[in-house]
This record gives sequence, C-alpha cells and structure tokens, in this order.
Amino acid sequence: MRNHLQFKPDDGNWAHVLKELVRSDIQIAMVLTGGGSEVITRCLGRSGASLNFVEAVVPYSRLATQHYLGGKPEAGYATRSTATKLAQIAYTRATKFSEKQGNSFGIALTAALPTTSGVLETGTLQECCVHVASRSSEGLRSWSLSFQGHGDERSTAEQIANQMFLIALQDSLQKTGLDLALGLERPLQNAALSLTSEDHGKNSDG
Repeated sequence: MRNHLQFKPDDGNWAHVLKELVRSDIQIAMVLTGGGSEVITRCLGRSGASLNFVEAVVPYSRLATQHYLGGKPEAGYATRSTATKLAQIAYTRATKFSEKQGNSFGIALTAALPTTSGVLETGTLQECCVHVASRSSEGLRSWSLSFQGHGDERSTAEQIANQMFLIALQDSLQKTGLDLALGLERPLQNAALSLTSEDHGKNSDG
C-alpha cells in the first residue's frame, strides 16, 4: 500500500521570489487549467501585483481550454505539449496587453490531480501529473512530473502544482539576469517526486 503524499513547501520561497519580481520589469500572463488555482491568490492577492502580472486566465473546462488554444489539443489536456502551447499563447497576450516595456513571459500550468468526484472513491489510487511551461523571448522551457494520489490528497497535490509554478517564476527571474538559486526542486525531491525539465529552444512551437 502506497504511503500518503508527503510534501512540505517553504512559504518563505514564495515571498522571496515575489519580492524580487516586483523589482523587475517582468510582465507575465498566466494560464492555469486542471489545478494550481492557489497560484493566482499568491501572485495577485498582494500590493504591487499589477506591476508584473498582465492577466490570469483559468479555462477550467475542456471547451474553455479548446477556446483558449483555438482547437482541441492533439496530445490531450494534461500534457507537456499542451502546457507549451498554452504558454505560447500566454506569451503573445503578455506582449500585447502589457502597458509598459519589459520582459514578457507566458507561464502555463495544466494538471490532472486527484479527485473524489464522479465514480471515483476517496481511496482510489489515481494517476496524476503536473506540467508547467514558460515562454519568453529567450525561448520555451517546460517542467513535468507524474505521481499517484488519493482523492483526499487533493490539497497536497495542489501544493505540488504551486511549487512547480514557483519554479517557473524563479526561472523567469534568472532569464533576466538575477542570480536566484533557492533550491526549489528540493522539496519535490524530498517527497520522492521526480521532476523533469526540457528546453525547447527559441523557435520552438512546443
């Protein structure tokens, strides 16, 4: 029998990254689907959020996601490929809707997290995944992980998704020249979660 998910985030890392973000000229459009909604509260529920965040979009249903993408995702909804396509669109929107000159980023998160809805019971072990992608003028990068979870572990799974989004935020700061190394992958490693990353290059379409 699998042990329950054990994940302990460090809220101090969020505070540190967001503090540095306010000092930067970064302009971010974010899009989240399938999980990670607490990210919006963390990023926007504070003074000065409008200095860096252009918009936060949550196309939660499949039809809403299709509308944002301009069509049905070929690889599925909670996949690395779809995350990169979402990030590409978010980057375009960040560039278009920014009210000032700055480094534009589109950051996307798509996930399949444990649920108790439908026919699934709380004790049913479910296959879960989180995919995050970030697009900027410097190129496209993505992060992915898969894990198993029970329906009553949704809140822990959401924290895992939040941590992956934070990794993308730190990466955006590093791309603008800030030497910020907080070891954000370490809490995931401590929870026996294997994170993979991929650089897709400047001209990649995902």
